[in-house]
Amino acid sequence: MPDGGRRTRQWSQLEGATKQDNEVAALLRSWMDGAQLTLNDLESRLIPEHFSNGRIPSRSTISVRLKGKGLDDGFIEAVADACSKDAADRQRLLQQVATLKSRRARLSPPQGAARVPDPAALATELIAVQRQSLTLQGKLGRALERAAALERECSTTNRMVMVLLTMVDKLQHRITTLTAKRDRLRDHARQPQRSDTVHEQLVRSEEQRQDAEAALKRAQDERGKAERLAEEAAEQVRCLTEELDRLRGRAGQPDNPRLLTADDPSLSETDDIDAAADDIDDALAKASRHLDDGAQRLDRLAHELHQDEALDNAVAATTGSNEQAEQSAAKDPDHLLQEVLQLFREVSKKADFAEFILEQSVEDTVEMLNLLLHSDEDFELAFDMLDIVATKGAPSHICAFIAALRARGNGDSYAYYLLNVIGKERLFPQITSILDALRESQQAADAYQMLAAVGRERPYWFLPAILSNLSRADGMWVIEAVAAERNPADIDVIRTTMRFNGHEHYAEFLSSPLPRKQTSLAATDPSWTDLGPVHDTLGQQLTV
Repeated sequence: MPDGGRRTRQWSQLEGATKQDNEVAALLRSWMDGAQLTLNDLESRLIPEHFSNGRIPSRSTISVRLKGKGLDDGFIEAVADACSKDAADRQRLLQQVATLKSRRARLSPPQGAARVPDPAALATELIAVQRQSLTLQGKLGRALERAAALERECSTTNRMVMVLLTMVDKLQHRITTLTAKRDRLRDHARQPQRSDTVHEQLVRSEEQRQDAEAALKRAQDERGKAERLAEEAAEQVRCLTEELDRLRGRAGQPDNPRLLTADDPSLSETDDIDAAADDIDDALAKASRHLDDGAQRLDRLAHELHQDEALDNAVAATTGSNEQAEQSAAKDPDHLLQEVLQLFREVSKKADFAEFILEQSVEDTVEMLNLLLHSDEDFELAFDMLDIVATKGAPSHICAFIAALRARGNGDSYAYYLLNVIGKERLFPQITSILDALRESQQAADAYQMLAAVGRERPYWFLPAILSNLSRADGMWVIEAVAAERNPADIDVIRTTMRFNGHEHYAEFLSSPLPRKQTSLAATDPSWTDLGPVHDTLGQQLTV
């Protein structure tokens, strides 16, 4: 290999999610520089045994990994193997990675160490995380559309290959038949006109076979291209998904035209030969047009696939200036707040807003809620967030979110609102799952408050189903809320419904002359006194 260092252009900017990712990627690049390897050289040295899935990543994927994205131990070991002279040299390179990670771990603060949050720094980080998340979600959506379109192209080109293979085979059979017929007619010199006709048919069939074989070769090439692009698109989706998952850990192509299947002409000897030959010409013309259209689609998809990667480099080139702008903005809290709110308004307009909210960490969701409460314009958006968590959140997420709210000043009123929406909107199997999760999380008072919301808010026809799935004690919490907070007309209807559905003990309880706002369980369980809403703080900002 010639001297003079790495035979390629300058490295692009690192784009890892963490400083450690960037440092490891920089180390891998230094290995390649030391071994004088280009990106193409590295790709040629990789073998399937380097990777757990047995597939060598595409050149574009290797380039993305060397920017610090999606790095894993398998890729690092593969680069070390490609850049080392022997086993000892390979071990030396891997030890450099281990040392770097160990040093970074020592520099990181111990888990659970107390730290005072800086509001300006927190807002700056929130802006950066949300920007990255939005960008990645957009790119992932486009990548998924391309991957699906390329899968369709693979299926299309594969079926086209099958159609053309069948056509070539039938044409070969026809040529064999016509050749034998021509030879027989040569022995009968008294029928020269018939012999000439068969000869013309044979020449035409030979030409059609050549055209069909050329179309078959083209279809096979297009199929190979579609499969390569599909693999590259799938790898891009995987990398983007991993990067988005890592970021969240902190915080269409139209259908293809109908394939040539019914248009494949029958070539049996009983058909009129000239008519069948005309049908074959039509089928070959359609196949040519179909391949032209497919080639254009593949070229467009390949351009879009690589254009997204080119945009990565363009974004990376502006990262430094963006960071400087954010650091400058950190000195102006009002500017930061408006930028965060504007960003969140844009996110809320997207179809996957609910999914976006539920994929954030509990801490980030609480911070976003608090930021929205700063703005009169976005006040309702804060309650939209609470509604999403209440109506769509998983039981474990709801438990953690309620605990985080109660840990903040003024948070009890928002926890009350959340539990009230759950009791009012969720289906009874979901309510029982959330009830179990709250108790497992030692949040019994929240469990009782949710049951009270069921009794207070649900229509009469819903109650028999939920009560049939609750214990007698839990059912009494629901019925006591009915007695304490529903009007007399509602209580009469619910009492009748209880009797009709076989819940006589609940009907008898509702028939008793109990004093309003005070029930038997309320008298025996002191936690009841802590379950009421704190309406005077609803709408106020959360405090630390």
